[in-house]
Formats: sequence, structure tokens, C-alpha cells
Amino acid sequence: MRNSLASVLAVVLVLVVAVAEGQVHPDIIEDAHLDSIGLLRKYGYPAEEHIIETDDGYLLGVHRCPGSPLSPPAPGKPVVLLQHGMLSSSADYILMGPDTSLAYMLADAGYDVWMGNARGNRYSRRHRFRSNETQTFWDFSWHEVGSIDIPNMIDYILLRTGQDSLQYVGHSQGTTAYWVMMSQHPYYNRRVKSMHALAPAAYMHNTRSPYVLFLATFLYTSELMLQMMGTWWFEPTNEMNIQGGLQNCHDGAPFQAMCSINTFLIAGFNTEEVNSTMLPVIHAHSPAGASTMQMIHHAQTIRSRVFRQYDHGAMNMIRYGQLTPPVYNLANVQAPTLFYHSTNDWMAAPGDVEILYRELPNVVKRYLVPLPAFNHLDFVWAINVRSLLYNELLADLRAYT
Repeated sequence: MRNSLASVLAVVLVLVVAVAEGQVHPDIIEDAHLDSIGLLRKYGYPAEEHIIETDDGYLLGVHRCPGSPLSPPAPGKPVVLLQHGMLSSSADYILMGPDTSLAYMLADAGYDVWMGNARGNRYSRRHRFRSNETQTFWDFSWHEVGSIDIPNMIDYILLRTGQDSLQYVGHSQGTTAYWVMMSQHPYYNRRVKSMHALAPAAYMHNTRSPYVLFLATFLYTSELMLQMMGTWWFEPTNEMNIQGGLQNCHDGAPFQAMCSINTFLIAGFNTEEVNSTMLPVIHAHSPAGASTMQMIHHAQTIRSRVFRQYDHGAMNMIRYGQLTPPVYNLANVQAPTLFYHSTNDWMAAPGDVEILYRELPNVVKRYLVPLPAFNHLDFVWAINVRSLLYNELLADLRAYT
């Protein structure tokens, strides 16, 4: 206990010295500790948290920014739902601040902005009956996110706002879950005016992420090992992680560049678009937690080369009434769909985006980000993401409003 307390005090002392030397701005420390609602309010934007109970009992924390200093809240505003990617949260659309992040930009432009949080991340770790310390809580992949969470979010948002449809913006797994929703519940094509897919993800034949490729290569060994260890989820960042990021990733830290390496190995290398000053804030909010089944489901997609439901092995016959998982019917994705993709995306690789494009029946636009080095996470965190991408996205949203 004394050693643990001494370690914490040492970290705090380092931070105090760093602040005194001007290496860590107080705003960086504050933003690393604030949650999504706190960040919005700090920068003068109205914020609400809504707890939505899903059909199977999960309690989702959905965040809303109904206006801004430039466009105060008012009834009848066009509604947009932003859905995060794997291991992420609503913070992806907020944490880079009012000059960069998408949520602020859309609120300033007159939108009623809602941000989903999938089951299992830091804002959605409760259930009506199950403890999040049990395996039954974590018995889900992105199939359930798409087939249950997102439809329930849409129903709630439209009821709350009195609208009959909304616009959807998804990043990475936020797009994967959307394809699942429409495949399983094509009724929702009537409730979505337009779908804007940032780094559209379904097939992963050409992924270059070493972490994902390793998991796919050793899929069955990894799955067995995780089950034996009782590791059913990925933890969100905790206070010790936050302090470590503030200590090691701030401007002037000798190993600051190393803070980007893990991100690059997942998303693709692009040093010119990394806002190094914000690395402590990024590391404080991400990862935000997820089920291990979500990552395994992606690995299964790489191995099978088929976009289909989760493979439960010997339990498939009981679960599905057939030996192999059902294939998602992408012909059901009928709402107007717009792609925003890049050439240096290691997760949603160009070849895989092309396969998905050919299978979806109503892709009305493809926008290639005009920066060859633009990677998978630059869609939410890049320094120049507004000029490279969001201005185009906003014009497209307005065209379908």
C-alpha cells in the first residue's frame, strides 16, 4: 500500500514540476480528466446525457449537444447521430476542441448533435440485471451494437426530438454496425436521410494493422487463451493511464514521439497530422473499453473473408439453426450512402472499401481525402481534418438535410 501511494505521489510531483516549467498546459490536464459532457460545457456548449435502455437491458449513455454559442438550442433543428469506432466513445468527436472536432462544427452549423456510446465502453457499462464483472454482460460483438444499440438510439432520438428521420455519421466500427442494422432491420432506411461513412469498414481482406493481423493469424489460440484467462473485455483508461500520458506524452517529454507509435501501428503512419500537444488528452480518452468479442469478430472476418455474424463454432446450430453464421444482406442498405476514405488507412484499406462499394446498392458519393498519408484515426484527430474532410462532409450533410 505504501509503495502504491509513493508511486502515485511521484507521478503527481512530476506533473506539478512539468506544469511549473510550462511543459503541460493546465487545459491539457483538465481536458484529460473531463468526460465528454464536461468537455462540451467547459468550451461553452450545452450538453446533455441521456440513458437509453436497450431491448436486452443495456444502459447506454448517449450524449447530446443541442446547440452552440453561434446557434442556440431550438426546436426543429436537423438531427445528426455520430457513432464512434472500435474501442472509442463519443469523446472522439469532442476531445480535440472547438477548432477541430466534428461535434462543435456541426453544432455551430445549426445541427442538433447526438453522439452514441456502444455497449461496453466507459459510458455504457451498466445493465438492468447483469454485472459488468460477469461473462454474460460481455457476451456481445458489434453485431449487437448494430442490431440492437443503434436502432434503439435512433428510436429514442427521434421520439425525443419529434423528428421522423435523422442523418447518420459513423467512423470505422460505427459504419460496420450501421451495415448490420440495415441488414437486420431494413425498416430503418426510412428513418435515415443519409449515411456518411468515415473509413467505411466491413471486409478486412487487405488490412495492414499488425495487431489485427496477429489476432487473425492466431485466432483460435487467442480466443481459447482469452476464455481460459476470463478476459472478456478491454478496459478503458484509468487514472494511472491518464497520469502516465500526461507525464510521458506532453510537449518536451523525451519520449513523446513514442506515444504515437501504437496508434500508427493500428491506423497507419502519418506524423504530419498528429497534434502532439493533444496526445495526453487522446490517451486519456482512448481506449474507452469494448468486449473482446468485438475484436475477435473482426478477426473472424479476416479469416473467413465473408461479412457475416459472429462465429460461435459448435454453438452455431443452436444460435442460428445452421453450421455457419448467416451472411449480412447488404442489399438491404438502401438509404443514400456517402463514402469518405483514404489511401493510407490500414484498417479500412482501399481494396476493402472497393469491395464494400460494389456490394452496397446506393452509394451516391465517394470522397477520397486529398492527403496520401491520411490514416484511419486522422478521420477524428488530424490537425487539418476540417479542411481535408469535414468541410466536404458538412456540405454533403446540408445537401440531404
